[in-house]
Amino acid sequence: MFQYATVAVFLLGAAYPLLAAAAGTGDWAGLADPSLERYGDPKEWALPPGPETFWNPLLWIFAFSRVTVMLSAITLLGLVGVAAGVVRLARRGAGRGRFVALLVGTLLCAAVTVVMLTPYGAQLRTWLLD
Repeated sequence: MFQYATVAVFLLGAAYPLLAAAAGTGDWAGLADPSLERYGDPKEWALPPGPETFWNPLLWIFAFSRVTVMLSAITLLGLVGVAAGVVRLARRGAGRGRFVALLVGTLLCAAVTVVMLTPYGAQLRTWLLD
């Protein structure tokens, strides 16, 4: 469950603003090269703040996810998810369905970690921080 939550935080914190910017500008090629020149300020594509923001927990989830990605905590969460998954996979105490779910979660956490450690992840994080 932790691994899938980590992937969800990545998708809500990084992929959602990027897709919103691509759809808003019509520049889908910019998904491979997110920058201020292509998409402008990422705050333009965030959910609008207002008095109702404080009372809507769904908006808290988006804000928490974005902060987690911007502060590089998603990389740490991904590493923890991979380590926990490898330890549990090594024990092999789970049934086949549980094993597959754990393997998929571990691979997804590894993918998130690798993406955020590449130059693309650094560029995405830089764009989100601007």
